[in-house]
Amino acid sequence: MTISSLAQCLEGASNFIGDQTFLVFNDLTMTFSEFDARASQLANVFAAHGVKAGDVVGLYLPSRPELAFGYWACQKLGAISAPISSMNRSREVSSTVSRTGMKLILGNEETLPFALEVRRDSGQPETILMTGGTAEGAMNVDALIAAADPVCPAPSFATDDVAALFFTSGTTGAPKGAIQTQLGQHSVLRDMAVHGRLLWGQEVFLCALPLFNNFGATCLMNGAVCSGAKLVLMERWDTEKVLEAITREKVTYIAGSPTMFLYLLRDFDPERHDLSSLKLGVTGGAPVSSNVVQQFEEKMGVPLLEIYGATETTGFVTGEPLIGVRKRGSAGVPLGGSQIRILDEAGADLPVGEVGEVCISGDALGAGYWGDPETTAASFTPNGWLSGDLGHLDEDGYLFIVDRKKDVIISGGFNIYPLEVEDLLYSHADIRVCAVIGLPDKDKGEIPVAVVIPHDGHDLDGAAIIAFCREKLSAYKSPRRVFTVADMPLGPTGKILKRTLRDWYGQGQGKLIEVPS
Repeated sequence: MTISSLAQCLEGASNFIGDQTFLVFNDLTMTFSEFDARASQLANVFAAHGVKAGDVVGLYLPSRPELAFGYWACQKLGAISAPISSMNRSREVSSTVSRTGMKLILGNEETLPFALEVRRDSGQPETILMTGGTAEGAMNVDALIAAADPVCPAPSFATDDVAALFFTSGTTGAPKGAIQTQLGQHSVLRDMAVHGRLLWGQEVFLCALPLFNNFGATCLMNGAVCSGAKLVLMERWDTEKVLEAITREKVTYIAGSPTMFLYLLRDFDPERHDLSSLKLGVTGGAPVSSNVVQQFEEKMGVPLLEIYGATETTGFVTGEPLIGVRKRGSAGVPLGGSQIRILDEAGADLPVGEVGEVCISGDALGAGYWGDPETTAASFTPNGWLSGDLGHLDEDGYLFIVDRKKDVIISGGFNIYPLEVEDLLYSHADIRVCAVIGLPDKDKGEIPVAVVIPHDGHDLDGAAIIAFCREKLSAYKSPRRVFTVADMPLGPTGKILKRTLRDWYGQGQGKLIEVPS
């Protein structure tokens, strides 16, 4: 199969279905041709300010159309799109700018003060453009776009050209710049379309994930372009607005974290919301409880498939089959040319059913970490990329994720996998959201504790929850204590941040409230 670059995908969509709607955001609607022209105009603005193929361009914006324009403008030049979370502040941005030698930053009123502070302190980036207004120290990009040529043909490319650079969220340490190539993008988007049985030019994607995150940018924005789909973009997650958008826009495809589907499950009202257009939901970014999947499918009547992947693999590389055998608790089988192996600490393959580190290889794999050869060599091995996730394969090649290596609780010499306990807790009548973490214990090293949020109108009984677990799990796996919180700390994609929960306990600021038992 001949591969296409991202720029060629957009050019093709514009040529074939240019009059079809591509982007919907609040009151803004753009066709593929209009979006292509806007990206071309911005690409020509970037080029006029010295950006060329291989240069890193910072897209320091909220999850709005302007970030999408910037991402695709980079593709038209062969430049490297580097989305930066609009929640980041000057210290975080300074690290990204200095590590990449960033040529230019595109920001807005919200992020501009921090971008200017970075340039004042470091002299980089050379150029700062601002959308949505004017300010001293930055050029008004909107005026420049209006005067720019709306044509910028797709450049020639090599399969190993860098398409995008995402700095990971840092839930396991300092952020690392994951390098994504044109080949990786092509492979993931092709495999995603086949997995979802997507129909060219007929799908409607909903994206309530941030575009400065790989899940939102690659799997949804890029996936929509390369499938000729309409993209309904939301700046941030709002459950009621998501349900209204699915109803109004006749959304067919939605992707998100398990927490997002929990919220949909909680707030869906068949009297007000019509999900009959929805053909498929996929969930990843964190292990998902099979009880949540079952509840969602029974209530919504929509398949919810667990997927597995990472920024380092460009997108998802395994998925439960939409047609065929699904196995409860599984993240499915490898997609396309991706290969999954389970390795022990020495890097040797483990037999079927044994838990070890998930190792991924294939065309979807990225090219390492930007400017970090040591970490790249440690993670991107001859066997493939070492994910840091623990899992096992069954006799049919289905992948079961057990947990993150760093989330495993070691209590008195026993390994406890939080996902197993969380899966049980989600079947408890009083519990809406939960997370299981390890807390220090002088005798056992760590003990498992449950952090839960009840369903509206339900009371929590710590002793009853612990007893519920002990009836169905080994005593050492069962939570010793139960806490509640007003809201779970979430990452940009809705993933529960367990490290933050542990920090809250250590800080003793009253955010974790113990449920009497």
